[in-house]
Amino acid sequence: MNTTGLKFLTLLFLALSFCPSYGQKSTVLQPELAKEIKDMRDEDQKNRIKWSKMYQKGKFDSKKFKEFTKELIALDRQNTKRMREIIEEYGWPSYELVGEGPSNNAWLIVQHADRNPAFQARCLPLLKAAVDAGQANPSNYAYLYDRVAVSKGEKQLYATQSSSNNGLTEGNFYPIAREDSVQIRREAMNISRSVEDYAASMNFEYKIPDRKEADQRAEKLKNEYDKHVAIAREKFSNQEFEESADHYLIATAAYGHVTTEDFVQAAKALSLSEHEQISQATTLLTRALARGWNGFDVLIQDASMDYLKSELPGSWEDLKLVAEQIEIDLGKD
Repeated sequence: MNTTGLKFLTLLFLALSFCPSYGQKSTVLQPELAKEIKDMRDEDQKNRIKWSKMYQKGKFDSKKFKEFTKELIALDRQNTKRMREIIEEYGWPSYELVGEGPSNNAWLIVQHADRNPAFQARCLPLLKAAVDAGQANPSNYAYLYDRVAVSKGEKQLYATQSSSNNGLTEGNFYPIAREDSVQIRREAMNISRSVEDYAASMNFEYKIPDRKEADQRAEKLKNEYDKHVAIAREKFSNQEFEESADHYLIATAAYGHVTTEDFVQAAKALSLSEHEQISQATTLLTRALARGWNGFDVLIQDASMDYLKSELPGSWEDLKLVAEQIEIDLGKD
């Protein structure tokens, strides 16, 4: 696994989201389940804290770090599998079912199930129903809503998702819908920290724009998409794949405007051009899959993916697993 491939895995799938563990009531309906969920959360956080410390010490190119990253990925898969089973049997783990702390812990496990965005999306209405019944934390819904939106390349509502990996790397908020009213929405979901303070905690600056500035930002995002995607498509048709990929990378950052076809075509351009940012191809294909794109089986046989497969074999195999899990969960809808 090279450095760019590793960055993709860590930034997309291993974003750290620490969550406090609250005390649980002794009258919960499923105390053993509550303990199991808490244990899952504790293991998740113990390993993520260790991973974060290794990253901060600059060990991300070491064999030990890469091996530990694989272990963390395996833990995520294991926890996701078990949480799917729990939700299939009990529905959303509510305060009444498991207690406030374990209910929050369940959300954290789902929040880290980035390798199965279809499962995260399936959890959204269940969590919302629990919130509406006073049986789950509203802020958890806000964070998961944004997570699902970002996984599809759509705009987020609550400014909970950024590219900074909780301050480990340089970054900023992914595009926000109706940006001037973002703080109002956060407060409505009981998110106590202001969006400016939240950004500062992740080592970047952010200031809420007024309505005029927000509209200007939104218009600029759309114009950037229209301009660059038109060039990217033309360059691709002329087989100028490197230039196509460069413009697609700009265009596909315009969340809320990018089509599923854009994501797939951009991945092809990156692979065909043997682009230095080839790891982004996996991210883009994951976004397409999260939207329910069903062309992955055909793409597996497509020669355009040969470079991606050879350069990042681990990421390609992981992408196949993502596609399999998404197919399973989409089939449940």
